[in-house]
Amino acid sequence: MTKTGEYPQVRLACVHGDRQRENGFASTTTVRYSLSDIPVARPATGLAEATVACGSCASRIRVRVFSPAGRRRWKLAWFGLLLSGALLATPSTIRLIALDALDDPDPLAYVRPVLTNVLGLGGVVVGARFLFTEDGVRLTSFWGDAGHRLRRW
Repeated sequence: MTKTGEYPQVRLACVHGDRQRENGFASTTTVRYSLSDIPVARPATGLAEATVACGSCASRIRVRVFSPAGRRRWKLAWFGLLLSGALLATPSTIRLIALDALDDPDPLAYVRPVLTNVLGLGGVVVGARFLFTEDGVRLTSFWGDAGHRLRRW
């Protein structure tokens, strides 16, 4: 795992606008944003809740910064989701391959393996996405605050 610094590596992104373009059968969305640092020191234990001023629009955003131990617990939780999803998807994928080799005409035999495969692969995708981007920083609002997001790069 990566070493946790005194300050978060994730940055506050102020979204200025987005543009969508249609290219025949595909669409492209371009988002314009500017980044500013989150100057909140990590607490030794627990979490710190602070108000940060956006460097672009000067609006004030509330953030929660977890301690290094809290960040590590979140990373382990995301790794657990990834691992349990993989352990769920692997046998159901093997079962689907075996059913396909048997040429079983009964479509109901495929329902449970397909559902567990979808749930397992969903757990793998969500766990991997958050495992590699977890920095122990959250916005207090789940949906973001007034056009602001957290960005790692």
